Amino acid sequence: MTDKDKRRNFLDYLEVQEAFDAKVAEIDRIDKFDTSFGVDTSAPFESWDAGEADNVDLLNNYRYSPSPTGTLKAVISQVPLNYEEVTFIDFGSGKGRVLLVASEFPFKRIIGVELSGHLCNIATQNVTQYDSASKRCHNIEIRHQSAEEFEIPDDAGVFYFYEPFSSTVAERVLENIERSLRRAPRAAVICLVGRALVPVVEGRELWVPFGPVVQSPDDDYFDARLFAVHAGGPYLHDR
Repeated sequence: MTDKDKRRNFLDYLEVQEAFDAKVAEIDRIDKFDTSFGVDTSAPFESWDAGEADNVDLLNNYRYSPSPTGTLKAVISQVPLNYEEVTFIDFGSGKGRVLLVASEFPFKRIIGVELSGHLCNIATQNVTQYDSASKRCHNIEIRHQSAEEFEIPDDAGVFYFYEPFSSTVAERVLENIERSLRRAPRAAVICLVGRALVPVVEGRELWVPFGPVVQSPDDDYFDARLFAVHAGGPYLHDR
């Protein structure tokens, strides 16, 4: 590929990204999540903007873009576990929107794992600021570390991924999750928003699809797939 072709491909990518960001911004404008709660979760954030990432990080960890709140609620409401018994993990938690919306469900605990210290600081402020009458989980933690190095708690039962990183990183994170499940057998569910990591999970023997595709009320790009494992823990149940 010539340098000219590379530049053309990059410009095409930027054009698609700009159109996607405009679509997400319109969803947020209608939803008014940030303005309703005085938080900062809407604006996309590129990994290189804070000057923290090296070339390997930039290659494997993707930009922050918010999950629409309607999609989040639709996905979490389909999780076939007793919320009170499990910890919810969001990988690549960014500015913390997933954590805030998840707190409206009575999870035992909620943890966001994020590589960028800059985004962790914003998320911490958002968690502090967030005051919703429907909030049901007040135990929210933000871990500033690589997803690959994050030690999976033995009570973790819901793992949320919105295309946060490359399939290479995802494979290592899944290995960590499976190691935790062998150490402490239990039911667990992976929530995948978007299509990028679906082949990675489908290629692993432990995980099986649960239910139909969760249709996003915001845009079909955000349609989600749930994968479940039952490893001696409480039985999965339909919502």
